[in-house]
Amino acid sequence: MVAEQTFRLRIYRKNELAMLYFPESSKQTAMRNLGRWIQHCSPLKEELLERGYDKNRKYFLKHEVELILKHFGEP
Repeated sequence: MVAEQTFRLRIYRKNELAMLYFPESSKQTAMRNLGRWIQHCSPLKEELLERGYDKNRKYFLKHEVELILKHFGEP
């Protein structure tokens, strides 16, 4: 029996969070897929930008992870 891990709200490297959503993908594919999800979800994109999201930053801040969870659910 495999124990389920509980998702912890914290700062995540972008590739780390992407891999949680797309565990069967390579890091690059997972990052691309999560990026597409964000681009196609206008409400999330707007909320992230309002809170100072920097697409070039290597990590998601805790409040950004919270917004992603709000729109996509837990990975």
